[in-house]
Amino acid sequence: MTAAYAANPAATPKPAKAAKAATHKPKTAKPKAALVKARLLTGRTPPLVAAHPKMPALVASTCSACHGMTGISPLGEFPNLAGQGEPYLVKQIEDFRNHTRADPLAKSIMWGMAAMIPRHEIRAIALYFASQKGAPGQPANPKLVAAGRKLFMGGEIATHLPACMACHGATGRGLLPWFPRLAGQHQAYIIAQLQAFKAKTRTNDPHAIMRTVAGKLSTAQMTALAAYVHTL
Repeated sequence: MTAAYAANPAATPKPAKAAKAATHKPKTAKPKAALVKARLLTGRTPPLVAAHPKMPALVASTCSACHGMTGISPLGEFPNLAGQGEPYLVKQIEDFRNHTRADPLAKSIMWGMAAMIPRHEIRAIALYFASQKGAPGQPANPKLVAAGRKLFMGGEIATHLPACMACHGATGRGLLPWFPRLAGQHQAYIIAQLQAFKAKTRTNDPHAIMRTVAGKLSTAQMTALAAYVHTL
């Protein structure tokens, strides 16, 4: 709460290729449980525990496969956790464990992962990620960024859409403890969650705030907002 293409005047692209070149959409591919399992079994996550002495063992052995050793995910489908509010992270893990959060990503991946976390370690994991430096903003499609900034900062009067900054802060760092950090978040993840709120497959938002907001957003607006917060 993503690029300009150079044209070759000497060649006339086929219609199908031209359409593909003229349309830019962020990837929103659904993550697969097999992908997570493969990352865990193939050792793609380096053993950097010594470099992060305060890291809970489960972060190194499990969480880091998708969220990175310091909470900055190498995969766009999975969220950055670095710098996120500790109470918010605790709530999400608890909601995964009790199946209160049931969006597609939660059901396919996080229900199983959260079940592996002993209850007494939940807060330590949340505190570790909360203490890390948040992901830096990255460049995105300028037109989408401009449209997203307008919605983020001012909302939309015609549809009674509130400004995202009212809860997530003008810099997207979140208003702790309950409104999460969006700054630097992956575009694909933001779009997927807005779609889940709109479809009401994710319903763990207090007072249905995000379901109400997302219900007013078009796909184009979701894409623009995702592009903007990615740059923060």
